[in-house]
Order: sequence, then structure tokens, then C-alpha cells
Amino acid sequence: MVDWSKLPEDLLCMIAVRLFSAVEFQRFRSICRSWRSSSSSADKNPFPPRPVLHLNPLVVSVTSPYGNIDQIYGLDLSAFLSRAAFFRVTLSSSSERNQSWLIKSDADLGSGKFRLLNPLSRLPLLQSWKQSIDLLEFTVSEIREAYLVQTSRKKKLAHGLNRVILVPVAGGDPRIVGIGIDGKIRYWNGVIWTRFKDQMAEFSDIIVHKGLTYALDSEGGVWWVSSSLCIFRYGPSLDEDIVTSGCFSEKSLVECCGELYIVDRILEGKFRKRKVDNYDDNGVYVVRFPQLHYAIHDDAGIEKCQVSLGKRPNTVGFKVYKMSEESGKWVEVKSMGDNVIVMATDCCFSVSPHEFYGCLQSSIYFSDDEEELKVFKLDDDSITTKTMTGISQGCFQMFDPSFR
Repeated sequence: MVDWSKLPEDLLCMIAVRLFSAVEFQRFRSICRSWRSSSSSADKNPFPPRPVLHLNPLVVSVTSPYGNIDQIYGLDLSAFLSRAAFFRVTLSSSSERNQSWLIKSDADLGSGKFRLLNPLSRLPLLQSWKQSIDLLEFTVSEIREAYLVQTSRKKKLAHGLNRVILVPVAGGDPRIVGIGIDGKIRYWNGVIWTRFKDQMAEFSDIIVHKGLTYALDSEGGVWWVSSSLCIFRYGPSLDEDIVTSGCFSEKSLVECCGELYIVDRILEGKFRKRKVDNYDDNGVYVVRFPQLHYAIHDDAGIEKCQVSLGKRPNTVGFKVYKMSEESGKWVEVKSMGDNVIVMATDCCFSVSPHEFYGCLQSSIYFSDDEEELKVFKLDDDSITTKTMTGISQGCFQMFDPSFR
């Protein structure tokens, strides 16, 4: 039998730098004394602490109940890139090694300690939940990263960005890319948000798939974003006859089994929108009634945008589309086979239902309210709801770990 503790130090270092996450690195170091000593020096740690990247917010927000400028948020308000991660957690002593829970965590900027979050939002879990995990008792594997921009003021979201991703750059640091509430794609150039060139559509989602960046427009068309920050049409849009008419929807790109899917989230009713078009000589919007408005600010100046008024509508269903190799068109699918889609507020991704407790096959887990969990069954178009304070149901067991 091979004695793994006597592997050469050079080989152990090669293994360590190829690990997926900081959690995997800690587990590697906990195997035995020789493995720990091979990666003890700081310069051999492949996961050094990530620096806090301070960004100027994308939005100038102005409110004026009495016709005068009351508050201006935006250019002087510090914002930063916030990272969270999704983990697969398995009880090490369990005979069901393929059954796990899905948890989400980020690092508190003040203490540097990890915090457990609601998996479908960025809300911290209740203080009654266990705030640490023994890596000898549980096997923890990172499966996904998620990013968003938050303001330093009470750690609120920096309005103006609907989606934020990190795009790999050969030989350099990843590039921060986001989609604004106006549907335009921008990247952070180190000083200011910079608009991508040749944008001929409004975009709803953007992801990195097999090392390439793809964006989805509001009509269901997929675009490829080149390394030179140009946008090119990649494939056809959804056919008009299969797009739900008379309803407002939100479209997302999701990777399942190495392929791209379009997930169309159908919402009840429609948003009411008002055009922002009343600026003073300094380019600042002046509101003549008590209402909050947004004006996008980037390298091109101040961009007029629309704002959504009223409460966000509830989700009434989903439609899922896959590219047909035969017809070269998007076709609706009623089954995703051995796949489940998780739709969080900061990213969307797929998992295998056989790896998680109670996970329903060919379903979509989502939330309309940050205090709720819901699941949509693709086969019968039904929606099941679980409140965070309610009795645990089998189909939500994957979000309810035993160590809480």
C-alpha cells in the first residue's frame, strides 16, 4: 500500500497550487504533518486573501420632495466588490457520501471571518445558526463564486448593476464586468466604469462559459464578448411565437452539462416605468415630487435611464430553452434530466439533484422575497413555497443542514 504521507515535497506543492478553493487547501493541509509542512510558507499558499477593490458606484441617485436637491448619492460614495461562494457540504461519517447540503458564505470585512448567508440572497442567516464548520467532521467543497457591488454605507447594494462577473484575462488580473439597470454592459477600468463598444441591444445577463464571455439580450439573443471588449452576435434570438406575450419576464443564461440554456422567468403583471429626462445645467436630475430616480454615470457621461416603480411582481412560472443542433434554433424543453437550476440574486447555476438532500430533479429553486425559498417543477409547472421560519419540507432539505 502506498504511504501518501511520504510523497515528495515538490509533488505536494504541485498538487496544492491546483486545488480549487481555500477550503480545499485547508483540507489538504490537515491530512498529515508532511502535507501541512509542504504548504506552510506564505509564498506557497495559492489562495492569498483577496484585496478589497474599491469602486465608484455606477449610479447618481437624486431625491427632492420639494423641488430642491435633497440628497445626492453616487460619485463620492465608496463601493466595493463583494465575493460570496457556494459550498457543497457532506457529513464525513455518513454512508451517503453523495448526499450533501448547499450553503453560501462570504467574509465579513470587519473581522475577516466567514458568515453563512441565505443561499438565494445575500442576507445573513440567523445568529442561532452555527457560524463555524469543523473540517474533520464535514467535507466542504466550493462549487461556485458569485459577485456583486456593495456600498460601504451599511453594506447595501450599489444600485445600478443587475449582474456582476469576473472575466479572466490572460497574464493579468480578472476584469470586473457588469450589466447596468439600463441594459448596457460596462467594465471597471480602475478609475471609472467604461462602456463596451458596439452595443446594439439591452442586455439582461452575462456569464463566463468555457473560458469565453457570453451576454444575453432582453429578446433572448446570445452575444459573444471578445477579449478586446467588442460584442458580436453569437446565435439567434428566441422565436417570437414561443416568447410569452402580455407578460413581463427576466431572461438568464445558465450552463447545464457544458451547454448554454436560456431560462425565462415569467412575472405576474408588468413594471411601471418612467423615463428620466429632466436634468439641470450641471447634468443632475431634479425631481419635482417625492420619488427616487437614477441616472447612470460612466466614461460616456450621464446616461438617461428608466426606473421601475412599485413592488417587484411575483414569479408565476419559468420556461427553459436549449439550442437545437438540428434546426439551429432555441426550443423549449420540459425536462432538464439530471439537472437542477439554482437562481440566486447574484448568479444562476446548475447542480445534480442526486448530490443534495431532497433536491427535486428537473426543477428550479428561486426566491421572490429574500425571506422565502421556492421551487418550480418543470414537468407540471407547479410552485412550492417554504418560508424560512416554517417547518422543513423534503424538497428544501438541501438548504437546511444538520449543523445549524
